[in-house]
Amino acid sequence: ENNGDYEPVGSVLVNEEAGERAFAGIDNDLRYHFNLPASLKPTDQLMVTFDANNLDNNGFDPQYGIEVYFNNELVQEEIIIYPENLDTDYTTPPFTLESVGAEVGPGYDNIITLKGINYNGDDGGNWMGIDYVQLDPIPQPVFPLAIGLDDDGWPAGDGGGINASFVQENGTINDLPGSPSSPEIARQADNDYYFAGVYTKTIVEDEWGDYDPVGIVPRNEEAAERAFAAEDNDLRYHFNLPATLEPTDEVTVSFDPFNLDESGADPRYGIEIYFNDVLVQEEIVIQPDDLGNKFTTEPFTLASVNAEMGPGPDNIVSLKGVNYNWDGGGNWMGIDYVQISHLEDMPPELPPEFLPSVVSNGQLTLSWTGSGNLEWAPEVTGPWKAVAPIPTSPYSENFSVADRRFYRIRRP
Repeated sequence: ENNGDYEPVGSVLVNEEAGERAFAGIDNDLRYHFNLPASLKPTDQLMVTFDANNLDNNGFDPQYGIEVYFNNELVQEEIIIYPENLDTDYTTPPFTLESVGAEVGPGYDNIITLKGINYNGDDGGNWMGIDYVQLDPIPQPVFPLAIGLDDDGWPAGDGGGINASFVQENGTINDLPGSPSSPEIARQADNDYYFAGVYTKTIVEDEWGDYDPVGIVPRNEEAAERAFAAEDNDLRYHFNLPATLEPTDEVTVSFDPFNLDESGADPRYGIEIYFNDVLVQEEIVIQPDDLGNKFTTEPFTLASVNAEMGPGPDNIVSLKGVNYNWDGGGNWMGIDYVQISHLEDMPPELPPEFLPSVVSNGQLTLSWTGSGNLEWAPEVTGPWKAVAPIPTSPYSENFSVADRRFYRIRRP
């Protein structure tokens, strides 16, 4: 009814393959049709996010306006996009299904409309492209939390959190609140990593006092700085906590140092951990023998670190590096992962998995990820024997094509 009378199209069995990419001239309506799950309730809150991809720069003052409607109800007043606003996520304020006349279940033709406002008459240019449009429920806090995996690597990921992409640090410490949408490009992420959430209330202050929280973050940030380096010694992780947690609940913070600048005479790097600016781990000095080991704080209550639950509060865990380059300690240290967990939570171990083997100079070298004991057998059916003494990855032994040997990794 909100969208007027028209003859709906009926069943659409597969998603449409093509969508218009831009506003141009008088073509300033982009409409997206969809059903909503019957499990949604009238009071559930949604939000629309979009990103402008490119803009006609031929005008004297390039700009294009955009409004967002849901079933012809305005949910985002005009935003004017300038060249410096390209590749920036814009998210509407949350709205309930009932406020926009949304209907749930098959049959109902709900429509999101992006309406462009052309300023070509004022020398603003004649078109603007859209990168993506996304409809999401308002993000709900989750726990436990992890940034990266215990994989001794920095692979490019997708989805943030355990699949965050760790990128080269930029060498400076930015003020709070930082950006919740840093690009996955070396030296372009900042010190602040954001989980999906609602950030409207500060708990800590930066050196200048209160800061303006970032508001709604519709999805986990993709990029996180990977290391401490020189004077860039603050890695901050922002998150909401579920309202089901209690102030007396005990939590821990864990991390794993991945690599270390060993060019100095006495390679080492210090690290402290803070939760909402409360020290929860005094300095640990990491040396080469400590790489790949998990370090976990003593348990502490949420009340003791002024944690606040539910959407809104900006809880922050900070890893602060202590650089000893001046004393031959090296100038950087990388982080493999960070975990924030209940005291009783044990993060899942990676399943053992062989990496490609290498045969060179009469030796076979086996490498693997995850945990387990290496075993061998003359046939795939056995009998299996443990390799002794228990090796770590990588493992090498003499190799002959005349020998039949099969290998496996078995968890204890």
